[in-house]
Amino acid sequence: MRLLLLRHGEAGFDAPSDYERHLTRGGVLRLQAMLNTAAGELSCVTRIVHSPYLRTVQTADLVQQQKPALLHSLEILTPDSSPQAVIDWLSQQKDESLLLVTHQPLIGYLVSLLCEGDLTRPEPMQPGAMVVIDLEVPAAGLGRLLRRY
Repeated sequence: MRLLLLRHGEAGFDAPSDYERHLTRGGVLRLQAMLNTAAGELSCVTRIVHSPYLRTVQTADLVQQQKPALLHSLEILTPDSSPQAVIDWLSQQKDESLLLVTHQPLIGYLVSLLCEGDLTRPEPMQPGAMVVIDLEVPAAGLGRLLRRY
């Protein structure tokens, strides 16, 4: 499996709840620029799975404008979810290439667990950053980090 992990774009802080925070104009522009740079990576993606938070829904919509794909919301992609729960879910998926749109701290811990086998050095991903991981089998320590965007 080729796994693309994307942190949502920059979000504002003017919403009534964390769940409702939306992307800033600058966040949208920087995300669109990164997606243009990573267009080749996106070409094989057929499914985009995102957390139910507004900023990840908006980020997934921007990806879909660049590369049409099925969108799906998944509760275990929220900020404080368990990285192991995501890996367990990944092990049940049949996609050859899959894009997950999620949050810190989950995304940093997920990269660390997949590629290093532990949670001691979470990947410091900024808003709108993406990594590409090659997974023979979705399991702790078996991922190979191919690229950072």
